[in-house]
Amino acid sequence: MTDSPYSVYVEFAVPDAPENLYEALLDTLLERHPDSGPALGPAGNGNLSMRFFIDAGSVVDAVNRGIEYAQAAAMTHGITPDTVIGAEVVTEAELDRRNAQSAVPELAGVTEAAEIVGVTTARITQLEGQLRKYLVQELSAGPVYLADGVRTYAATEHNATRGARISDLGLSPAERAVLKLLHAMADNLPWSPGAPAERSADRALHVEQILGGGRVRVHPRPGGDLDLEAVLGRLVEHRLLKTRKPYRAEQLDGHDTDLVVTVTDKGRRHAEAGAAGSDAG
Repeated sequence: MTDSPYSVYVEFAVPDAPENLYEALLDTLLERHPDSGPALGPAGNGNLSMRFFIDAGSVVDAVNRGIEYAQAAAMTHGITPDTVIGAEVVTEAELDRRNAQSAVPELAGVTEAAEIVGVTTARITQLEGQLRKYLVQELSAGPVYLADGVRTYAATEHNATRGARISDLGLSPAERAVLKLLHAMADNLPWSPGAPAERSADRALHVEQILGGGRVRVHPRPGGDLDLEAVLGRLVEHRLLKTRKPYRAEQLDGHDTDLVVTVTDKGRRHAEAGAAGSDAG
C-alpha cells in the first residue's frame, strides 16, 4: 500500500503553557522527528497543541503515530500521556482546502435573507424568532444572519425550496383574493385592492384587530358580492387558514359573527407567490 501524506493534530489539557515549554518541546520534536514538520501553539481554548505531517498507509496509522510522537515528547518535559484530550487527522489536501476557505462565513441581512427564503422583507422581520438561532449580530440597520443557516431554514422549516415550481390548487379568484387580503392584514403589509376579486374581498370582510402570530379578528360585512363563508371554508380545507369563534374575553359588543383567522405558513407562501400552491403541508 502506498503511503499518503496526513496532517495530525494533537491537543493536551495543558492550558497557558509558558513560551519556554513550547521552545523546549519543539527542539525535542525536531531532534526526534525532523521529517514530520512539527508545529506547536496554543489551541483556541488556550491548551497546548501540536501538529505533524506524517506519511502513512492509513488514517489509523497516521493518528496513532502522531499521538505517540506528541506523548513521548511531552513526557520528557513532565507532561503525562493522559493529558491528551483529542486528536484529528486529515489528508494534507483536505487541510489545504480548509486553509483556503474564508475565515468569515457568508452573511445575510434582511434583504438577502428575504431573497433566500423567497419572501418579502416585511415577512423576514416577522420570522425573526425562527431565524434567531442563525443570528450573528443585531445592528442598527437590522439583524445579520448566517446565510447558510437561512438556507437551511428555507429548505426545511419554511417548507419552501427555492426555485421549486408551485402547482395550482384550483382556487377561485375570490379565494385567492381573500387569502391575499388576510395575509396582508396579518403581517401588516401594504394592501391596495386592484383586481375585481380583490375589491370584492375588501367589501366582504373587515379586519377588526391584528392579534399577532398571523392571527386577525375578522368581521364579515353584510351584503357583499361573494360567499365569504364558503370561501373561508375552502381555504381552511387546503390548510391555508385556520378559523375559530372568538373566546368570550375577546368578543366585542354586536360582533357575535366575528371569526379569529390564522394564516398558516402554507397560506403565507401561497399568498406571497401570488397564486395557489401545492398541497404539500
